[in-house]
Amino acid sequence: MPSAPTLARVLCATDLSDFGNRAVPFAFSITPDDGVLTLLHVLHTPALPSPLLPHYGEKHASPEELARAERACAERLEARAREAAGTRRIDWQVRVVRGAQVSDAILAEAARDDAQLICLATHAREGLAKLVLGSTTHDVLHRAGRPVLLIPPLVTG
Repeated sequence: MPSAPTLARVLCATDLSDFGNRAVPFAFSITPDDGVLTLLHVLHTPALPSPLLPHYGEKHASPEELARAERACAERLEARAREAAGTRRIDWQVRVVRGAQVSDAILAEAARDDAQLICLATHAREGLAKLVLGSTTHDVLHRAGRPVLLIPPLVTG
């Protein structure tokens, strides 16, 4: 029987909500002491509005507003990481990236880090809710090409 792979490089993505942050302690618990854990937040930046209907487009933040939002998100990630790390001496880093498609950004960062595992919380939506709302988790799971650890709603960390 083959041995289980070592998970030396783990990527944990969170939307910084209480719900999304549930994945963070799990990511710390499975990252070995000599491993590297990257905590990721994707700052959603909407695609450009339609040139045919520009007044229906989403409001775009200024570069200064985006920079402030990135700093605030990084500070929140740092605080969550310090809390979840406790006394463990895992090498961890936080990263905030911008993206119009959150799942694409998560997958790009996982490839950049050559992550051996992606960890994230899932709302576990089904049926019409998943169809209408879409699912970042579903997209990551089916396109990752690497193991994905999903933390469902009823699990606490």
